[in-house]
Amino acid sequence: MKQKKQSEKVDSPADTEVTSDPLLERLEDLIAIAEKSDLATVRIRDGEVEIELSRTTSQSVVPSTLPNPNITAPTLVTENEAGDDIIRSPMPARFYRSPAPDEPPFIEVGDTVTAGASLGTLEVMKTYNDVEAPFNCEILEILVEDGDAVEYNQPLFRVRQT
Repeated sequence: MKQKKQSEKVDSPADTEVTSDPLLERLEDLIAIAEKSDLATVRIRDGEVEIELSRTTSQSVVPSTLPNPNITAPTLVTENEAGDDIIRSPMPARFYRSPAPDEPPFIEVGDTVTAGASLGTLEVMKTYNDVEAPFNCEILEILVEDGDAVEYNQPLFRVRQT
């Protein structure tokens, strides 16, 4: 069934010309209906015109309780000109040197650590990711301050394999 398009001028708040179209009005009505229902997708076909409306339904967020909220972040390592290794941030985050504000730092310059030892913590959206030593190494330099915002691939530590 073909419909004859009708257009008429409608006053708008911005004093601009807006044309009223029966198909557009039906579409607005369908959007209103879809917003009030639990439908995720609505598809309408009228002659040659097909319209699909889809939306994501909001879901309740249930907080999860993890036995250990610390997760190990994959460690990025590169070598500099001096032959030292640079441990880099695997993600944009906030860097912390200690496991908690009232605790001592994981490491200090001059410390020798074993592979898997925690060097610091990266916090993203209240999720804490340990930065671990990828190999046995000596900490030559800590390149960021406690509480600094760090970017992806930003150097965090200068180390030498032992």
